Amino acid sequence: MRVQFRPLAEVAEIFIGLPTKISHAQGSSTIPVLSVRALGDRGIDNDELIRADVGGRSVEGYCVRAGDVVLPARSTSLKAAVAPQELDGTPMNATLIGVRCGPELDPHLLAAYLRHPDGRAAVAEHTQSGTAQMNITVKGLSQLPVPVPPAERQRDLVEMLRVADEAFSSAVDAAQRRHKLAMDIVFTRMTDAAHA
Repeated sequence: MRVQFRPLAEVAEIFIGLPTKISHAQGSSTIPVLSVRALGDRGIDNDELIRADVGGRSVEGYCVRAGDVVLPARSTSLKAAVAPQELDGTPMNATLIGVRCGPELDPHLLAAYLRHPDGRAAVAEHTQSGTAQMNITVKGLSQLPVPVPPAERQRDLVEMLRVADEAFSSAVDAAQRRHKLAMDIVFTRMTDAAHA
C-alpha cells in the first residue's frame, strides 16, 4: 500500500507567531515568549523563553498548544520540535511557525519528516530561499506535500520514535556524565599536583 502525500494545509493548521520586541525589563508589560532561541537539536528548551513586549496586543491566536510542531520562519538548518505540555498556552513570536496537526497526522511524525534530509529538501522547494538561508512562509508550508500513513502504521512509527528518542537521550546523558567525571578527575589531579 502506497503512502498518500497531501498538502500540509489539508491535514494541519499553520500559523506564524506574534511580532514582538525583546525586552530586558521584567515589568508588567512583558511576558515570557517562545522564540527560535528555544529550538534545539533535542527539542524545545523550556528554559530559553525570552521576555518580550507584545504592545498590549492579544496573544490568544499566537499561543502554542501541547503537540504543536514548531519550526523557525528563517533558518540555515531546519529544526522542528513538538511543543511539550509545559508550554501549552505559551505565546510564540514571529521567528517561529506553528503547525497544529489534525487527527489524520501525528505531530511527532511530522516533526521527524521535517528533520529528515529528504523532508528538509522538500521544505526548501517550498520556501523563498537564498543561498544560505531558508525563509519559510505559511503559504509555502501550506503547499508542502507530506506523507500521511494509515493510523495503525502511524501508531507503530510513533512508538519507534519514542523508543529511539529515549535511547538517544540516555546515551547523550551518559556521555555527558562520563565527560564531566573525566574533567573533575583531571581538575582534581592537576590541582593536587600543584599543591604537592
